[in-house]
Amino acid sequence: MAFTVADYILERLTQLQVDTLFGVPAAFCADLFDAVGAHGVTAVVTASDLEAGYAADGYARAKGLGAVAVANGVGMLSMINAIGGAFVERSPVVVINGGPSAVNLANLKDNDVLFSHSTGQPDTDLTAYRLVTANAARADTAAAVPGVVDTAITTAVTRKRPVYVEINRDIWTAPCPAPSGPLPLAIPPAGTEQQLAATIAGLIRAASRPLVLIGTEIQRYGLADKLAQLITGLGVRWSVALQAKSVLPEGGNGWSGVFAPPNSSPATTNAVMRADLLVMLGVVFPSSYASLVSGGVNRIVTAYDGKVRIRGGAKQDAEIGALVTALAAEAVKAPPKPAPAAVDPPAPAPAAGPLTYRQVFERVGVALDESWLVVPDTFLGIPSAANLPVKGRDGFMCASVWASIGHSVAAAVGASFGTSRRPLVICGDGGFHMTAQALSTMVRYGRDPVVIVIDNGIYAFEQFLIDAAYFSNPSAQPKPYVVLNGWDFVMFAGALGVSNATSVTTAAALDQALAAAKSSSAAALIVAKVNPHDLPAELG
Repeated sequence: MAFTVADYILERLTQLQVDTLFGVPAAFCADLFDAVGAHGVTAVVTASDLEAGYAADGYARAKGLGAVAVANGVGMLSMINAIGGAFVERSPVVVINGGPSAVNLANLKDNDVLFSHSTGQPDTDLTAYRLVTANAARADTAAAVPGVVDTAITTAVTRKRPVYVEINRDIWTAPCPAPSGPLPLAIPPAGTEQQLAATIAGLIRAASRPLVLIGTEIQRYGLADKLAQLITGLGVRWSVALQAKSVLPEGGNGWSGVFAPPNSSPATTNAVMRADLLVMLGVVFPSSYASLVSGGVNRIVTAYDGKVRIRGGAKQDAEIGALVTALAAEAVKAPPKPAPAAVDPPAPAPAAGPLTYRQVFERVGVALDESWLVVPDTFLGIPSAANLPVKGRDGFMCASVWASIGHSVAAAVGASFGTSRRPLVICGDGGFHMTAQALSTMVRYGRDPVVIVIDNGIYAFEQFLIDAAYFSNPSAQPKPYVVLNGWDFVMFAGALGVSNATSVTTAAALDQALAAAKSSSAAALIVAKVNPHDLPAELG
């Protein structure tokens, strides 16, 4: 059989160890799904387009590159929220779209005849995805496919951002030359890295209270080992942004905790805010960092997005991999300073009494080992998730910068294909409402995530942001628009095929449910009921 356009895309993806294509197939991209078997790729059909995007994002975060294809127009625009989050949080997802044919476009232009799912504009999807990807292009002919696809995938891998490829629906099965060689994925250094590293290392040695804050890009570019050498070589305090939690094992001299303002632990906040030199490597700045970054320019060094800025000076080009490598080399040129002792979490209380937020996270913390990948949602408990004692490296995944609720449940689908760790989702009931159908995908494909839904009947995070006084007054009523329709979550999960679903109201029962879920190789749902007026320890 002739090598085709669909084959070309799949061949390039499999060269980079992508073995799963997420999506909701449609006529415009059916030929792509038909071709996956010949390339050893599993097509995972999700319960919604949004879930497909989140799943591809979770897979990319776990494995390094993901791929997704849904219907043009209705599917693509539904999924754009997920890809927007991937763009913000440096997750390289290849979005593949079967676009209109030449005949479709001619009919639209000449006769005002809409093609399927068209808005009446010829480039709706392409234009929209240019806003949330690092590269977006259309291939109208088979001859154009290698250039469009190679540029897109190279950009995704080197820039750690999603990309968009639109293929004329009529050319999927057209003959196409096979890839001629590997993609050029090496990122050339800017030539400034050695000098910048020497300057930064000198500043760290001269400072009295320096601290290195590790961000997302360190994990995305595989620089954790070099960072460990840097920290040890300089004897410096170190902290991580929430997105980078567990990029290195948490503990040991210098460990200062997860910095996730405004609810970081007092010890972590003190270490970061009192640092006379703060070196932020690969950090994506969420809104909660605004006062830190704007108010501390003269004590901050930043390196992200291929740029370095030292104490308010002009930004300079620098490739982060070369920079961190050079910093690690600089670190061993002199003896390290004595590093301060680690900031260790307090010991958990015994499992006793009715469930509270505190006990949910304490019991989860007790259950954690290196087999789990913790995937918290954006919800009232995210500050508590920041302090979970995650074991080992790469045991945590969250979307805390984009902060779209519901990400966790669907991202766990993708993560379950991309890592050997077992996803342990911790989600509010409001977020679960958004992507609950992902349980169906888990069952259909025999995946094993464990989903804990903290059930308090309200969008509690929104209530907290709007009127936090509600939580300190047991007789207060929540805002009417944050009240959720009550679901029977256990019955719902059973209807989707989840056989291990239970609801718990005590700490001891949560321990038992976690143990039962761990002993099973199937997906599980645990509904942890807490009082609507209860707050996590970090917020109370």
